[in-house]
Amino acid sequence: MALTDLSRCSAAARHRGDPLAGSAPVAARWLLVEHPGPWAKAPLDTPPMAGRVGQEIEAVSASYGGKVLLIRRQGRRQADGGDPAWYAVDTVRGTWVRGTWRTAEDLLAAAHALGPALSVSDEDADPMVLVCTHGTRDACCAVRGRPIAARLARERPGDVWECTHLGGHRFSGTLLVLPDGACYGMLDTDDAAEVVSGHLAGRVTASHLRGLTRYEPEVQAAVAAVLREYGPTGSTDAEAGLVTPGRAGMPTRVEVLGHGPVPELVVVDIVREELPEAPLSCGAGPKPHVAYRTTLSLPA
Repeated sequence: MALTDLSRCSAAARHRGDPLAGSAPVAARWLLVEHPGPWAKAPLDTPPMAGRVGQEIEAVSASYGGKVLLIRRQGRRQADGGDPAWYAVDTVRGTWVRGTWRTAEDLLAAAHALGPALSVSDEDADPMVLVCTHGTRDACCAVRGRPIAARLARERPGDVWECTHLGGHRFSGTLLVLPDGACYGMLDTDDAAEVVSGHLAGRVTASHLRGLTRYEPEVQAAVAAVLREYGPTGSTDAEAGLVTPGRAGMPTRVEVLGHGPVPELVVVDIVREELPEAPLSCGAGPKPHVAYRTTLSLPA
C-alpha cells in the first residue's frame, strides 16, 4: 500500500489537513493486557476474552473511567517467557498496579484493579510507549504503525509495545505515552522517534498532539492549544481547571492552570466546528467530523 494513496484514510486526512487536537480517546485510566495476538477487530472479542467475560471486563473498566488495550512486544514476542502481564495505569496520578494472568477470569479481576486498588497505589508507573498496529481494525494502523513500533523498539526496547486501536484511524501512525496519557498522531517513523524522545525528556511536540486522554475532547483541544502557544514544555505544565460549557451559541471556556513556562492562568474559548463529510477509515463512506477552534487570553 502506497502511503500517499489518497484512497487510504491516513493519506487523505493529511492531504485535507485534518486537525489533530481534541481527537484522542477519552480515558483517565487504562487496563493494558499483554496478548501476542492475533487480535480481533474488537479487542475484547479476542480469545479467551470473547463473550460474556469480555463484556464484563469492558463494563467494569468503563465504570472506573477506564478503557482496555491489548498490547504485545514488537514482533508478537512475549515480554519474558512467563505468564503474560497486565497493567492498570492512572494517567492523573501517574501510578499503576500490575500483575500476570492465565484465564479470562484473571483479567476480570484485573479490571477491578482500575478502581480502589489503583486509587491508593503509590507505585510510580514506568514509561510505556504504545503504538497502534491494529491492522484488523484498519490497514493504515498496520502499514504506518508497524514500522514505527519496530524503530522505537530498537531504540527503547523496554518501553515500547504494539497496541490495539487508539481511535482515529486517519491519524495513523498514532501512539499513546503512559503514564501521563499523551496521545500523538500523524506520525512517520522519524517523527515518532523525535516525538517520543522529546516527550520523555519533558517536551511535548504540540504539532502532533491529539490530546491528553484524561480530558474530554474540547478540554483536550484547550490544553493542546496552551502547550502549543507556550511550549515546548512538559505535559504536566498545563492542567485543565474550571470548565464552563458553552450555551446558546457561546463557546466553551476552559481555565488552564500553568506551571513552568506556562502562565499561571490561561483562558481558552473553544468553538466546535463541523467539517465536511469525509471517509474517516479505509473503505468507509463519508462521515461528518469536527474541529475545535481555540482562542487564548490572559486575565487582566
